[in-house]
Amino acid sequence: MSTTWSLRRRLLGQLLLVFSGLAVLLYLSVQAVAGRAADSTQDTILGASAIAIAEQVRVAEGALTVDLPYAALEMLGLAGEDRVFYRIATSGGQLITGYDDLPPGALPEQEDTPRFFTTRYRGDTVRVATARRSILTSDQRESVLITVAQTREAFGTLTTNIALSAAGVGLGFLALAGFLAWVAISRALKPVHEIERAIAERASDDFSPLETAAPREIEPLVDAINDFIERLRNTLDTSQQFIAEAAHRIRTPLAALKAQAEVALRGNGQASEESLRRMLRAADETSQLTTQMLTQAMIAYRAERAERQPLSLAALARTAARDLEVAAEMRGIDFRLDLDDSAEILGDEIALLEAIRNGLDNAIKYGPADDYVQITVTGGKTPEIVIADHGPGIPRQDRDLVFERFRRGGSASETPGAETRGGKTMGSGLGLSIVRQVMLAHRGRVRLEDNEPQGLRLRLTFSAPRIRS
Repeated sequence: MSTTWSLRRRLLGQLLLVFSGLAVLLYLSVQAVAGRAADSTQDTILGASAIAIAEQVRVAEGALTVDLPYAALEMLGLAGEDRVFYRIATSGGQLITGYDDLPPGALPEQEDTPRFFTTRYRGDTVRVATARRSILTSDQRESVLITVAQTREAFGTLTTNIALSAAGVGLGFLALAGFLAWVAISRALKPVHEIERAIAERASDDFSPLETAAPREIEPLVDAINDFIERLRNTLDTSQQFIAEAAHRIRTPLAALKAQAEVALRGNGQASEESLRRMLRAADETSQLTTQMLTQAMIAYRAERAERQPLSLAALARTAARDLEVAAEMRGIDFRLDLDDSAEILGDEIALLEAIRNGLDNAIKYGPADDYVQITVTGGKTPEIVIADHGPGIPRQDRDLVFERFRRGGSASETPGAETRGGKTMGSGLGLSIVRQVMLAHRGRVRLEDNEPQGLRLRLTFSAPRIRS
């Protein structure tokens, strides 16, 4: 059971999926930018505090002292509930004041350029700034390392709030984009609905092509619909013509059969016997005509629906010759086979057998008695089967006409092997029409050629096969 799905909803779902990805990307990008901005702000405050403290380092009575400036501590206190740690010590590790276990980090290269890093201290994540100052004591120049650290709760909260604001903006953008996408998709699908309406409002006997204006992307769909309409029209025309011709062609021998039956009922003796013979011929003609018309209808049906399969052209020729062996023996005709077993094609076995049988039937019927029919199969890029007889042939001007339904060549009535009645050759005139129909369905070619020194050759040429192993 097929599942019905909406193209509009599918497009909208895909667009919303893309928009959601963009919204998530926006959130992560804003979070990263906000985090870097928070780090930069905190680093600025920590660095300024460390430098301010470094400027207050003094030498008093031969010892290093520092008077922590209130402004530096006030700057650090602006961060709300964040805690502040500091450590002031010599480069040798002698603590002057502060927290002795606070990691000092690497020694800055320049006095006015602090170094920054993030570490864990007493269970919290802290941002650390380290500044250096060289000061002259009583007997030497001493480097003092000032380390200031601050927890990151306030700046983390700031980063989270900014990211959440970005997420809210992203969700609003997603909702707006979804609405606009729905409107845009509805407008984009409007030509499809116009095509649907044009087909729904069309009369059942209207086979004119669609003339609805369509975007470039939908033009192939309109072309495919128009092509289908044309093929449907041709199929219906062919069916109606076939039915009309069948009614006309079958009515004639049936009328003759009825007339002969009436004559037979009124007559006696030799007249009745002759009427019965004519009735038999009329019945044979009707049977042959009906069979070939049904065959042609079957071929037309299978041309569109039958599945193609790998076939041996030589095997098809052998089968067709075996099926007509009795008919050939009745006229003393032999089959001479020259078959290439490597010749393979893709096709419908039933339809191809009918085509080859009709070709052989014509050769038997119109070839001279006590003769032979040559059947040749060749392989290669374009496999072929050729059926040659030694009959009167068909004039060149008639060779295109004989492929039409109910048409025969001008020399048919002069053929010794063809039965005649009332000066007309018996036969449906459908044999070569069936052959052409089968070859067209297989994208092949059919030609009639002279057979030297006398006769006719029916050549069936197939497209290059693509047999999958």
